[in-house]
Amino acid sequence: MKAKERRQAILADLKEQSHPITASQLAQRYQVSRQVIVGDIALLRASNIAITASNQGYFLTSHLINTSYYTGKIVCQHGLDQTATELQAIIDLGARLIDVEVDHPIYGLLLAPLPIEKQADIDYFMESIKQDPSRLLSSLTEGLHSHTIQCRDFEHFRQVQDRLKELGILYQD
Repeated sequence: MKAKERRQAILADLKEQSHPITASQLAQRYQVSRQVIVGDIALLRASNIAITASNQGYFLTSHLINTSYYTGKIVCQHGLDQTATELQAIIDLGARLIDVEVDHPIYGLLLAPLPIEKQADIDYFMESIKQDPSRLLSSLTEGLHSHTIQCRDFEHFRQVQDRLKELGILYQD
């Protein structure tokens, strides 16, 4: 398979999947190295295809946000010890986490996709950061960060905010 054909096949895979696909999975499927896949993804992005990379793999950015739901921002502050509690509170109420962002004093706004909607996503994320807590983006800003979340409607969004406030996680001045 030629490189251009492989990139088109990768794009087709991303369109068909509702969950992230890792570079290693794609490399195995197309019998190339992981680094070749990383390059293919970079070339696809350079051709204006919106592909998001997360800690779970690649997916089309259009799969990230469902426009039939209310999308809002929450601002939180906590340490590593409350990370699982924060994520659990959000999904227990039926909301979906989209991303995390911090306002870094030097680099400005740093945003990373963080698609979490079920317990397995929380488990995977927590296992990923267990070895090195400094991997948390919020470790750059003393725990202060924001999330984009999706909820059924605005009232549902307020319920999530209220729960995080009860837990002492929602940032308030």
